[in-house]
Amino acid sequence: MPETTAEARKDRLLPWIAAERTLRAAVLIAVGLVLVSHPHANWADEVSRLATRLGLNPNANWVRQIVEKLRRIHSNADVLFGVLAIAYGALEGVEAFGLWRRRRWAEWLTVIATSLFLAPEIWELTKGVSLLKVGALVANLLIVGYLVWRLRGGPSQSPPTPPAPPEPRAPPRELRA
Repeated sequence: MPETTAEARKDRLLPWIAAERTLRAAVLIAVGLVLVSHPHANWADEVSRLATRLGLNPNANWVRQIVEKLRRIHSNADVLFGVLAIAYGALEGVEAFGLWRRRRWAEWLTVIATSLFLAPEIWELTKGVSLLKVGALVANLLIVGYLVWRLRGGPSQSPPTPPAPPEPRAPPRELRA
């Protein structure tokens, strides 16, 4: 059930969550399309060249780790990863659309989908801590917590009704004519 205009103005966090989901959807779909359309590209060399063009040191620890992980991926897996990225991007896009339109089903979908991916995020942290991993986990925990709070009735679901004015009292019997 859509919120009233006053409530929609009051709760300005949903559009921000929708914008974050839109950005994620765009990146995931773009990456997925590139992976599907270029299944036999040497992504390790491409990342090294991109790092150099961006003025980064391709031998820096974090860039080298990404390049090494990319070298281990078989070219047939590119298509699979691309399809998965497109599918996940589509899910993020549906969440973004629903949240932007302030639909309750989108809040539920976002809570469920984001919660399912918390375990892999925590697993990644056990392999190595980085600011990006911690930031993503914290952001997702805050989003899930906020949406659960909303779904359980956090901000009032309907605007408070003002108290009714007191009814005028009838004059005592002896004063009536």
